[in-house]
Amino acid sequence: MKDNKPNKKVNKWLVFTSMPIQMGVTIYVFYWLGTWLDEKYAVGGQWWMKGLTMLGVVVSLYHFIKQVNYINKNE
Repeated sequence: MKDNKPNKKVNKWLVFTSMPIQMGVTIYVFYWLGTWLDEKYAVGGQWWMKGLTMLGVVVSLYHFIKQVNYINKNE
């Protein structure tokens, strides 16, 4: 017997239009955490904020590349 399951295709437009929001939220959360740590530990030069913001950029880019590869693999 044949399986009559519907094909689960990812809507590319939906993924790519929601991606900037996901990236922005990820970067902002890391920025907020860094700012909080700078205030809590009174670090001069805002090193926590700068470092964690850069880490947030790297994490969001990694997530973006991972999703693009997933979409391309499932085409």
